[in-house]
Amino acid sequence: MKKRIIIYIVIAILAIIISIPLLREDFDIYRDDGLQHVARLMGTYQSITEGQNFPVIMSNFCNSFGYSWNLFYSPVTTYVPLLLHFLTHSFILDLKCFMILVTFLSGIAMYEFVYKVTKNRCTSLLSAILYILAPYRLTDMYLRIAVAELASFVFLPMVFQGAYTLFSDAEEDKKKIGGLLIIGATGLILTHLVIALYTAIIGFFYVLIHIKKLKDTAILKKLIIIVLGTLCVTSFFWAPMLEHKDKVQYEVFKQGRMERTDVLIQKKLEGIDLIYTQKGKLSFEIGLVTLIGLVLTILVFDKVEQRYRKIYAFSLITGAISILMTLKCFPFEKLPEILKMLQFSFRMLEFEIFFLSFAVAVNYTIIIKRFNMKDVCILTLIAFLLIIPLTKCLTYTEKRIDEKNIWPAVRVTSKTGRVHAGCATFEYLPSKAFDHLEYIKLRENKVYILKGEAQIQDEYKNGTNMSFQLNQAQSGTILELPYIYYLGYSITLENEKGKTILEPYESENGFVAIHLNGTEKGRINVTYTGTNIMKGGMVVSILSLSGMVLYMYVCKRTKMNIDKSESN
Repeated sequence: MKKRIIIYIVIAILAIIISIPLLREDFDIYRDDGLQHVARLMGTYQSITEGQNFPVIMSNFCNSFGYSWNLFYSPVTTYVPLLLHFLTHSFILDLKCFMILVTFLSGIAMYEFVYKVTKNRCTSLLSAILYILAPYRLTDMYLRIAVAELASFVFLPMVFQGAYTLFSDAEEDKKKIGGLLIIGATGLILTHLVIALYTAIIGFFYVLIHIKKLKDTAILKKLIIIVLGTLCVTSFFWAPMLEHKDKVQYEVFKQGRMERTDVLIQKKLEGIDLIYTQKGKLSFEIGLVTLIGLVLTILVFDKVEQRYRKIYAFSLITGAISILMTLKCFPFEKLPEILKMLQFSFRMLEFEIFFLSFAVAVNYTIIIKRFNMKDVCILTLIAFLLIIPLTKCLTYTEKRIDEKNIWPAVRVTSKTGRVHAGCATFEYLPSKAFDHLEYIKLRENKVYILKGEAQIQDEYKNGTNMSFQLNQAQSGTILELPYIYYLGYSITLENEKGKTILEPYESENGFVAIHLNGTEKGRINVTYTGTNIMKGGMVVSILSLSGMVLYMYVCKRTKMNIDKSESN
């Protein structure tokens, strides 16, 4: 236990050292995806303070008509940083602290995975260091500010540690139910859906190489429990998303929207990009320490311990394929549409980093006689020195943008380009609203009468809460409310007859609309309460997570009691 704590401290120190540029006040956190993440934190925080049951509508966004990231975008990168907000009171600092935290946790997860396989602390530590020092991971952190992808590095090792344990012949592993695999898979789904999809595909092939072991009903049952458990725990996220996909056309689900073949082709890598970072480009280097370690494979392959040679070979092959898929020679554009959702082929470098960090660490362990901590330190120093030139790619700003200056959210105007602060490329708009962006730019923040006649008085709007007095409404009148259409708005009419529920639907402009069936008068109240599927998904997630934690606790207590009785 003491050795493990010391190693954790070493990883923590290294994580802080490589995060030093991030801590500078003049570091440009707003570049690339950074501004969107800061704005999303602000919008979600506002949703929470408004008292939304499900904080998914960022009411201040898109000219105060409401815009949703959280219905479609994995939630970990929002809710976890916001847990820090009570201490930091700064959304920028929340994001930076989160990025440092996931750097540390990525190293820990990688160390635990490799130690599970090799039982060698030096090999495991080197693997963890190569994992967090990988140039592309630093590109995600500093140049792309790709927070979701950065966070997914934490869960990838958990998935394959869980998979390795599932098919292990060790007696202690046979007693485990696959809790770590559920945690890893859940984490990937809740951080980066596309990375989760590719991990599932790679995991499928990992299962295939152990297909004979599925004859063991105990393993097959565990696999089924893992799949169902993961789906249940994450149902609060994917169930509402699929509900929106089924009932309304949103841009994010439109063919050719998130998947852009032209960009995919354009961003393919040249072979030189994997070795050398050209001026003005992002860094996609594999890293010299990793490259040399990879060459050593021809000398050490037959010396790899038999008990983990299969996963070692699998890692080498998968790492090599991942590299190949980033290059111009690979026909990525001919893959099925769902696989092209990866958007950039260079994202496959995350898998290259994971699999080769493990295989290369094993290679160094074998080739260097009596491999120890001194060797780890030397290789770490070399790897660290080699990434220093990448600091020239970092950008700093003399005129630091105060986060208060981007709140309230920037209005969508005629000057808005393809990308907009807080709304990105408007991919989470209903398609009707996206097709009527000019309407959004010019629309007033009030109720519109689209058809018929009615008197609208005493309008009051505060975020996703609104009320107004309705008088002398003709039958068949259609009202359009100043809210972009997302499922979950609750609308009621209150008068002397009592309370009547009005069913919202999507107008031709992509806004929330209601149809009045009779001559109505009274007060109309609007609030965002979420859908029944949202509520059901949340209940299932809470019950599943609670049941899983309780089951693991009971199993652990039972094991402790058995061990205690046997020792006596």
